[in-house]
Amino acid sequence: MIISKSKNFLVWALLCAASLMSVQANAACWSNCDAYNTKYPIVLVHGVAGFNSIFGIDYFYGVRNALEAKGAKVYAPNVTSWEDAYDRGEQLVGILEDLRASTGAQKFNLIGHSLGGPTIRYAAGVRPDLVASVSTVNAVNFGSDVADVAFGIVPVDGGAAQFIDTALSLMGNITDSLSGNPEYASNALDAALFMTTERSNAFNATFPDGKPTSRCGEGSAKVNGVRYYSWGGDASWTNAFDIADAFLLFTGQVINGKNDGLVERCDQHWGDVIGTTYNMNHVDAINHIFGVHHLFETDPLTLYKNQAKRLKSAGL
Repeated sequence: MIISKSKNFLVWALLCAASLMSVQANAACWSNCDAYNTKYPIVLVHGVAGFNSIFGIDYFYGVRNALEAKGAKVYAPNVTSWEDAYDRGEQLVGILEDLRASTGAQKFNLIGHSLGGPTIRYAAGVRPDLVASVSTVNAVNFGSDVADVAFGIVPVDGGAAQFIDTALSLMGNITDSLSGNPEYASNALDAALFMTTERSNAFNATFPDGKPTSRCGEGSAKVNGVRYYSWGGDASWTNAFDIADAFLLFTGQVINGKNDGLVERCDQHWGDVIGTTYNMNHVDAINHIFGVHHLFETDPLTLYKNQAKRLKSAGL
């Protein structure tokens, strides 16, 4: 009798627990649950040395969950970790075509971080029919002084450059394999050269849509039916507990002007500039490392949420 009662109690407890989990899952959002439900899905595109998700850790840390919690449809595809924006952009176009075929969505709101900025601009430039909006985040829209300095020290055709290229390309291939794309082949030298001022200017001459009309200014907000936005940061050191900050503080020293540790503030501008004076560095922009950022500054997730609301208000 005692055993029977114990079994009944266990069954009852399990049922209650299951019911509670179901309620919690369904009650994750209590109000305004379609706040980020944009007309077109959002596609997050990572930067150089990036990935979509590895071991359950997202490149855009917490961004997808935050947006999906209030109705957004979000995709975070993987493009080659180390490659220039031309090749990565072509990959992205193929991914968008596949998403259109599988989801029925006709266009997408692209958000790209770092080298992901030029990558999504390429996609919009060659296939505007697939793109509703482009939002670049701490992007190398005009290159990076760090790349310029690096190639000033290490000749591109020297043995040291080839060694670094081999090592970083290998790391990129491992990253892509862990991200589920072992077929990708990184080319770190191409990626790094692309981020020099000279190569970036050449890219901008081919894909000028949204380019600022003046230094540190803004560009056209809408070109060929595509809306262009940008935001970024101008602080390399933001939190002593963030292990990325020491590196970014070091690299930021070679950049003229306020910067995020890798990209000068004005070089992040493109299209309708939401703001580039946030106290965030290059890694804070994607809410890494693990959500550690400036204690008294805007939460990076808030910027993505606000952008989703902005896109929704614009009918995108």
